[in-house]
Amino acid sequence: MKKFLLILLVIMGFFHPVIAQCPRNAFAFLSTYQQCPLGCGVLLKDWPEGVIVNIYGGSPIGVITSVIIPGTYGGPGIGNAFSCVPCGIPLIFASAIPGATNGCVIITLGTVPVKLRNFSLSTTGSNSSLLKWTTYNEPGSTKYTVQRSNDSRNFSDITTLIGNGNNSSTYTYEDISFQEGTLFYRIKITDITDKISYSEIALIKNQPNLGVSIYPNPVESDFKVTIPSKFLPATVRIYNTEGKAVHTVTTLQPTLSINKRLAKGIYAVRITGNNNATVTQTLLIK
Repeated sequence: MKKFLLILLVIMGFFHPVIAQCPRNAFAFLSTYQQCPLGCGVLLKDWPEGVIVNIYGGSPIGVITSVIIPGTYGGPGIGNAFSCVPCGIPLIFASAIPGATNGCVIITLGTVPVKLRNFSLSTTGSNSSLLKWTTYNEPGSTKYTVQRSNDSRNFSDITTLIGNGNNSSTYTYEDISFQEGTLFYRIKITDITDKISYSEIALIKNQPNLGVSIYPNPVESDFKVTIPSKFLPATVRIYNTEGKAVHTVTTLQPTLSINKRLAKGIYAVRITGNNNATVTQTLLIK
């Protein structure tokens, strides 16, 4: 009877579910990374926030290094982390369980792909476009090529910046080659293996600065519009919030007085010069 129970326990042991030591959808990648002193690192992707992940390897198997995933421990999200490791020690798995005997198998990835975040685009007030972006997982010799397009499909290179090799860096570039209309920008990323990836596309609408001014603004009734002489004759149109033109006048004078009674509210004043350049300013009637 005892022998039968022993056999039964052994069989049950074979069918007993093994507790997974690797979170669902989590990964561990071994990668080349020039910023690391020995050139190797481990990228931990999609691990629970706040946990400590141990990297196991060597013979006998032991903990090579430990990494804390950013975030609040036990939080609802997941995070990524990167750590340099020795290149001469074979790595086997990563696990958040102390003393684990298995976990996420470490896969050889090659080069960690450079990631962009906080890619923004703005005007500087001097007929130029200012691009700004932040990188992480950035190896040395990474190239960032700023590209511009008029139709969001056909892009041309403007300039190329060489990465400084820090894990996280912020870059800016000012495009002073002013063009009217809607412009589209993106960043082409070329890593040390010549692999190419692209940022998201950002757009900006540029309009010429005709040197036009409206005063006083805000105003209760009468106001003036000044227009440089080189843009005369010019046409001034005033639109209400419904997009309907409520006043139109063409002037040969650099200072135009408008005394049309308008209801309280916000208006768009569009001035078109003799070269068909157009600028729009906001007018507040109080």
